[in-house]
Amino acid sequence: MMSRNAFADVAELLAVVSNDQGTPGVAAAAVVDGEVAHSAAHGWCDQERRLPMTVDTPSRWYSISKPLTALAIGRLVGAGKVRWDQPVSQLVPGLRFADPVATERATVGDCLLHRTGLPSGNWTWWQAPSDPAELLRRLPHIPCSAGFRAAHQYQNIGFTILGQVFKAADTDWHQAIHDLLEPLGIKPMTRLQEFVASDRMLGYGPNGFAPSVQTADFDFEGIAPASAVCGTISELAKVGCALACDGHGLLPPAIWAEAIRPELALPEPDWPELRRPCVALAGRSVVYRGELVLQWAGGWRGYVSHLLAVPSRRIAACAFANRTSANAAEALAFSLLDRAAGWERLPWPKRFVEQKREFRRQGEARLAARLAQSRARWPATDVAGRYFHPGYGELTVTNDLRLRFRHIDVPLVPRPDGRIAADGCDADFSEIMWDLRPIVEGKRALAWMFGPDDPAAPSRFDRISSVASPAGVRHRESVSGIRGTP
Repeated sequence: MMSRNAFADVAELLAVVSNDQGTPGVAAAAVVDGEVAHSAAHGWCDQERRLPMTVDTPSRWYSISKPLTALAIGRLVGAGKVRWDQPVSQLVPGLRFADPVATERATVGDCLLHRTGLPSGNWTWWQAPSDPAELLRRLPHIPCSAGFRAAHQYQNIGFTILGQVFKAADTDWHQAIHDLLEPLGIKPMTRLQEFVASDRMLGYGPNGFAPSVQTADFDFEGIAPASAVCGTISELAKVGCALACDGHGLLPPAIWAEAIRPELALPEPDWPELRRPCVALAGRSVVYRGELVLQWAGGWRGYVSHLLAVPSRRIAACAFANRTSANAAEALAFSLLDRAAGWERLPWPKRFVEQKREFRRQGEARLAARLAQSRARWPATDVAGRYFHPGYGELTVTNDLRLRFRHIDVPLVPRPDGRIAADGCDADFSEIMWDLRPIVEGKRALAWMFGPDDPAAPSRFDRISSVASPAGVRHRESVSGIRGTP
């Protein structure tokens, strides 16, 4: 049984987690008996200007947008406009995957369950065109490396497809999210312009524990149904209220049950109290201390979010933070869930900061091991040039033997086994570890085999021009996107 003082230490808890995780700002809320019982914020939404975080400061919810998109589709299902098992190629004219089986059979549900065969990873969309039509034009050229329904590979382009499913049902995704959430008293922001014009949290990076630096905003319009919903912790708590009350106010009971039913098993988590994680049409679930918990989360450049709900107990907890890849939000959400349930408090903040340090140590060790590998001599081959793949766009190999792909700029190093290693880091990716192989005719590279998302399924980037100067041609795909082929 929860005591009246269950949340008395939350302000101190937020301060400890923010400090230990190197996160400028955090916010959290708890739901008890289907109503918001406590909310709090700590730190800075704007570190440089010393603007404080509040419970009414908007943040990106990132991939919590995915289960919200699923619920919005559930409303279309209830209206008879779409079916979970309807092939998306029937709804989206001209839609094609690289795998013809996926083209013929992939359904709305398959896209929600991340089992179309599209690879896990980010290079299908990150720093690529933000125009959904351009991303879908690239879709047939992205290798379906796992095979149709062969694996759950968490990714985002499937939700670009789902954005077009709304159009097929004469509905706009942005409006559908407003229609879903506004009855709960939530005014979601789904467009970058709205978010940056608000008194929002600023995002900070990099991944790790180094001093935080403000990150640039990026327009996620191309994958909006996967990532674009923004709001306050008070509003996220209202979503938690609905989840804690079996979807009341969101979906009819029968469709709610379909949306949250566990469909695919996932690997077991690190903690003994968490068991049987599964993916559903709408997000994920896990058994925590014997209770089925709905677990929705999001995170990318500058922000993380986490939402937990236990419908059997009518409780929920949520949190977010403004630091790339910080697990502060998850630590706070589990800590507040323990308090809401009246359970013994587990040391979640300590666990997650130790896990984060270990992940960082492992990543740094892998990169260090690759950088220490033996070098080989570069063959007498002209490799410098601009190369193009119709799914991933353009890469440049400079005369001083550097790989420039999107915003990444790392050295190329030949290895004795024939690989050309591209290892390094930047503000978004702490450890970049890629392997490429040139396709050579005579003494000139005609193409590079390179798998940005899946090393086991490299794609062919064909030469389109030579690099004219020793400095190379620094080409980047713009944030607003490219049109057609370079």
